[in-house]
Amino acid sequence: MSLADLYLRDVRGRMRGVKALGNGALTQLREEEWHLALSGEGNSAAVLIQHLSGNMHSRWGAFQHGFTAGAEGETAGRDRDREFTEGQQTPAQLLALWDEGWQVFLEALDNFKPDDLTAELTIRSEQHTILEAIQRQVAHYSGHVYQLVFLVKTLRGREFRSLSILRGGSAAFNAEMMRKPR
Repeated sequence: MSLADLYLRDVRGRMRGVKALGNGALTQLREEEWHLALSGEGNSAAVLIQHLSGNMHSRWGAFQHGFTAGAEGETAGRDRDREFTEGQQTPAQLLALWDEGWQVFLEALDNFKPDDLTAELTIRSEQHTILEAIQRQVAHYSGHVYQLVFLVKTLRGREFRSLSILRGGSAAFNAEMMRKPR
């Protein structure tokens, strides 16, 4: 298996894990909290979802069925500033937007071939290889999902259901991992 094959397999799995982490946070929001920011300059869960979905559609929509030479990673119709404006969507509408954006991104990842990683595209006229564009978005999407987790954890306080190893549970977790067959 080539390094490119290994990379694609890894990034596909890791980004599905990032989405699952976000899903775990979103399921803990109460209806009245979706549009709540922690500060005047902060983003609500709704705004984070709007932005992530808008970015995913813009960056990856042209690649859902594989590499397309000459595709621009910033679609002309995108209104990025509007993504940061609070709306009135219901939790169901926001979850649909979240899932649609991730579907676009994950389908693009699933359809890239190892040889595509060195192909080039532009994002706002800046040249990137597909590999660089993926890495750029891995950092971007992960950052926003962790913002979402922090937001929900702050809102839930002691009621927050951990999405990771519980505090004080590392030794037990490690022991369990060592018992699993390799």
